[in-house]
Amino acid sequence: MNAPFVARVLRSYQQRAATWLYEHDGAFMVAPLGAGKGAAALTALAELIRDGERRHALVIAPKLVATTVWPLEVTLWPHLAHLRVAVLNGTPERRRALLATAHEREVTAIGIDLVPWLVGELAAFADDHPLLDLLIIDETSRLKNPTGKWSRALLKVAGRFKTRWGLTGTPRPNSSMDLFMPAAIITDGALWGRAFIPWQKQHFRPLDRFEREWVVLPGAEERIATDFGTIAMTVADEDMPDLPPVNVVVTSVKLPDEAMAAYQTMQRQLFAVVEEHASAAGAVEEHTIEAVSPMVATGKCAQMANGFLYDEGNDNPVTIHTVKIEWLRELVESLNGEPLLIAYEFIEDLRTIRRELRNIRYEIHDVPALGAASLISASITARSPSIFIPVDANALRRLGGGS
Repeated sequence: MNAPFVARVLRSYQQRAATWLYEHDGAFMVAPLGAGKGAAALTALAELIRDGERRHALVIAPKLVATTVWPLEVTLWPHLAHLRVAVLNGTPERRRALLATAHEREVTAIGIDLVPWLVGELAAFADDHPLLDLLIIDETSRLKNPTGKWSRALLKVAGRFKTRWGLTGTPRPNSSMDLFMPAAIITDGALWGRAFIPWQKQHFRPLDRFEREWVVLPGAEERIATDFGTIAMTVADEDMPDLPPVNVVVTSVKLPDEAMAAYQTMQRQLFAVVEEHASAAGAVEEHTIEAVSPMVATGKCAQMANGFLYDEGNDNPVTIHTVKIEWLRELVESLNGEPLLIAYEFIEDLRTIRRELRNIRYEIHDVPALGAASLISASITARSPSIFIPVDANALRRLGGGS
């Protein structure tokens, strides 16, 4: 059940962050997941537009965040409702057409996977075009690799943007070296330059002759932190005394058209015809799956929403779509080792999660309703990077969560 609508008002730390971003042309906002970094950045953008300083923001974010979270953000805050948002997705022709009309709106969002294409397209725009007014990069830790294609591509064009803001919850997921490339992009090299290797050798030394592992030099960690602090506003837990105990963030995932059509057929007519790619060669198998009653159809619809449909027994699922597991994979990557609790409903959900997240350390707990609370408390207190996956999703619903 959804809570009654209450008009949202920025919290004090979000107001401070919006002011910080407004006053800096190259800056970071570092805050925990769910702290409202996007709302703070959009507030600063709205004020810059109001004052005639900027006209448009280009937002680069993880794919599903760009397509779902950023368009939704402006609808959740009354003071942002006037901002018009478009998402660059679909065919290259569609994306190109949306780029050409960027001057007609205030925000254009694009998935980070399309950065190489975007950089090529930006070459056709003059430096005074609204597209190049403001660049917002959501989750800059995705750009930590100094040899990565996304980071190298953005570094080439960073200087063309009048203003550049970086948003992240984990600025240095592995070590201080992770700070260099995001800082080079956001400051256009003003903080530490644009060349990684000289900076690396100035602050670190290799542990082996092949230079595969590096360790920070004495005193370098403090110098790096001090330097980064000049361009970053960090929101720590103690800076958020006015946060509510629970911050519920609902993310809607749009099913592909074919999956949605099959879902509606099952819902109305108690059967569905679905196609599954049966081999790498592209062979397609068609399955007709029936429900013997409306109650059974309800369960089938829940399966389809999650991405699969049981055919004959639990060991023979048909894959319907992958959008939910793709969203989960991006969420796990954005957390950079922070603890995560996942509730699943079907055995196939667990199989899919284990298959897709096989490189992530996790634990599986089959807990009753009364045990879920202690499990959640223990995982948060331990700050464990493990992923806890309780079988009983209903237990979380009884605790006030959802599915």
